[in-house]
Amino acid sequence: MQKKHIILLVVFNVFLVFLGSIIVWWITKSKLTSLWISMESSMGSKVEDIKKSNFLALQSSLVSTIATAQKSVVNITISKDIKLYMDDPSQLNSPGSIQQQTAKVGWWSGIIVSKQGYILTNKHVVQDTTAKYSVTLYDGKIYTVDKVWFDDFLDIAILKIIDSDGKPATDLIPAPFLPLDTHVDIGQFALAIWNSLSTYTNNVTMGIIWGKNKQLTINKNNIYIWLYQTDALVNPWNSGGPLLDIQGNVLGITTAITEGEGIAFALPISQEFLKSTIKSIENFGKIVRPIVGIQYTESNGTGIAIKDVLTDLPAWEAGIKIGDIIFAINGKEITNQLPFLYQLYTYIPGDIISVDVLRNWEKLKFNVLLGGKPQ
Repeated sequence: MQKKHIILLVVFNVFLVFLGSIIVWWITKSKLTSLWISMESSMGSKVEDIKKSNFLALQSSLVSTIATAQKSVVNITISKDIKLYMDDPSQLNSPGSIQQQTAKVGWWSGIIVSKQGYILTNKHVVQDTTAKYSVTLYDGKIYTVDKVWFDDFLDIAILKIIDSDGKPATDLIPAPFLPLDTHVDIGQFALAIWNSLSTYTNNVTMGIIWGKNKQLTINKNNIYIWLYQTDALVNPWNSGGPLLDIQGNVLGITTAITEGEGIAFALPISQEFLKSTIKSIENFGKIVRPIVGIQYTESNGTGIAIKDVLTDLPAWEAGIKIGDIIFAINGKEITNQLPFLYQLYTYIPGDIISVDVLRNWEKLKFNVLLGGKPQ
């Protein structure tokens, strides 16, 4: 009996230990599950809070960027003298008369590029030499367009505005432009702003950059190259307005849209390109682009291959030959991001540029005195 009693006691103790272990495991599991649920809920709440915070930060940044950028976007109003047939209400002087009146016939956009009254817009916006042009700022101030300078090759023009007393505009708010070698990525945000008085003012749309270095054939008088392609909603009144990055820097000037497809294009405008354009106006009284005197083909990689060198022009005088590959200008490589003409047009006639050349696998360097000065 004593031995049997001991065995029963051992079995009972083992059972108690097993039962206790199960109870401890169940309690521990319950607490861990509760703790995990609490942690998961807390983490989920924090993730949602972070998402909401990031969204609100982006929204706040956009509101601030747009409010600032709009101060540099102007409306360009086009007026023309038109003849109207007026009925004679008394019918005593029938059949009426022809009267001439000044009427507003178009509204476009432009970008302030200096405090001294220079406005950048498209050439096709102001190419009617029989029309009169005025500029309205974001705050409603109206200025008269005193002078217009056209680019012979690109769809851009520079306006100079004056106030009602004939004095140059001052204290304008110029838009910020990016350096030439700023990298623009496919997929980055893009904002299109225009200030047209035709229907609505201070309009903004948002999209992305989804193409670079695009080319269009619209007419023989304008080169449409290097273009950014964007899905930001653009209409004809955008012409001359800026395409901006999310920080409000000007990527380019809205230039063209494809009819029926909703695809918009903007011509890139860098700090250096804008500076050379203004410098050309101040030095020569017109927009003049430099001449090198070569014919070339672009490669898929880096550089341009020289197909012809025109006699007595800058490249010929510098010693550049047919078959050479020019792969850099003043140390900046020629790539799809920085094409040859895009870089060349950041200089004016009379500037000296250094070009890096590959000839028979040998690297050479030439100094080229740029031509193209107006006679």
